[in-house]
Amino acid sequence: MKKILITSLLLGAVQFASAQEKLSREETLKYAFVVAADLKQLQGTPIPTDVDVKQPVAIKDGDFAGMVLPEAKLTVDAIAKVSDKAIAIGQLWLLKLTPMQNGEAIASSKLRMVTLTHEGEQATVSQCTLGVQRNSSGNLELLVFGKDKEPVVKVPLKTMDAKQDVPVDISAERESESGKVTLNVLGKYTATFAVTALES
Repeated sequence: MKKILITSLLLGAVQFASAQEKLSREETLKYAFVVAADLKQLQGTPIPTDVDVKQPVAIKDGDFAGMVLPEAKLTVDAIAKVSDKAIAIGQLWLLKLTPMQNGEAIASSKLRMVTLTHEGEQATVSQCTLGVQRNSSGNLELLVFGKDKEPVVKVPLKTMDAKQDVPVDISAERESESGKVTLNVLGKYTATFAVTALES
């Protein structure tokens, strides 16, 4: 059950194949509460986070899955006014997946690997903190943090204008041995980064 739980659980930011499946709100909430059970792990992130476990988004594809938990007080204004000091926009939990930077997979040694236990079953997943900052050129960037204060991924955060029912929404598509994950934030910002299978 734990393995299934985590598989769905980490559903959220990455659909490793073209046919992605979004979990129902009821099922996603169940997984969100599982990862939130360990407050020390939930809060011990490289930059401070205060996520809203009642607004998760989760998706899966086969053995690959991900889940996003948005910041509780995330606003368009806060992002627009961000400086070179990063602010958090949420957390990304991944099952059997890892982010990529410059075409290279991020090693598990650079990620926060978490062992979750539910109803006697265990599964190991990675927890990434999502942040935003302005770079030296004044442009917004999405940051993906592993276990250290330096992000493992930096990609442009672009403006958009779309209706959105959740603070952070996710979609993904497969590309050969990797995939691309797109995060839409508050219907006003969007960023895309690559993921691939996490080597055990």
